Amino acid sequence: MAASAHAHPLLRAKEIEALPEEARVHPLDPASVRHTRSLGDAVGLNTIGVHQVRLKHGRTSSVHHFHHHDEEWVYILSGRGVAEIGDEKFEVGAGDFMGFVAGSLPHSLINPNVEDLVYLVGGNRLPFDVCDYPRVRMRRYRLNGVNEYVSLDALEKRQSKIGNEGPLKKQPT
Repeated sequence: MAASAHAHPLLRAKEIEALPEEARVHPLDPASVRHTRSLGDAVGLNTIGVHQVRLKHGRTSSVHHFHHHDEEWVYILSGRGVAEIGDEKFEVGAGDFMGFVAGSLPHSLINPNVEDLVYLVGGNRLPFDVCDYPRVRMRRYRLNGVNEYVSLDALEKRQSKIGNEGPLKKQPT
């Protein structure tokens, strides 16, 4: 999140088009590449992230994941894709919206089509978050912009040594 030189809260379509598009490669999967323009940064938002994302043919938005603290939403602008939510797959297209509360089902987007999938994605920017990637058995801890990845298997092995009060303690239902 960078400070913005943009002095006005209105960002015109021409200005959005002129924003640099950054290719973001997920650290856990080089096939997860999204091309992002940071709209929220451009107008100086600090606690909310808003991005325009372009997903090319054959790419995935992110490793299938869920956040323990952050909330996240996606609004499809153009193109078609497949939203994987939990173990289900849904075809999505322009006008479709998804919202993920903290602790919700794991999710990711895939673009199997030739046409680019373009969407807005956003969420809160807490100084901390924990994000699980169940398919690759990894967990990310983020504190003040610094990420650390650890193996869920290693955490579970450690927990088995220290008992039920460890980092993966089951919550009462």
